[in-house]
Amino acid sequence: MPRPHRALAAVGSLLLASSGITLTIATDASAATCGAHKVTSIPGAKAEYRLACKNGNLRVYGWVKDTRADGDFAALHVHTPNGQANSAFANGVGEVEHFSFYFANTRFAEVRLSLDN
Repeated sequence: MPRPHRALAAVGSLLLASSGITLTIATDASAATCGAHKVTSIPGAKAEYRLACKNGNLRVYGWVKDTRADGDFAALHVHTPNGQANSAFANGVGEVEHFSFYFANTRFAEVRLSLDN
């Protein structure tokens, strides 16, 4: 007899599949502040980014690269505590996308590298 949590997981998977919802596989997220520099990777994606502050505003810049031919694309998502957000996408193995995002009135962001489909 299947365990209840496994049955619920199976039903949830079927409902998601039938509704056409796109799932995101995210395995690397970090909170950062001014002066931070990070090179990060997950299977299928790689990124490098920096955070810089000037006059109370935040700049997040760098690149994201798709490293695997799997039908997914590499995505780097940046969110600030005051609700601002932006994303960079590299679609296609070997593709590199450079980005530079500006966020007003903050010195902090959460940066997440993921594979989206």
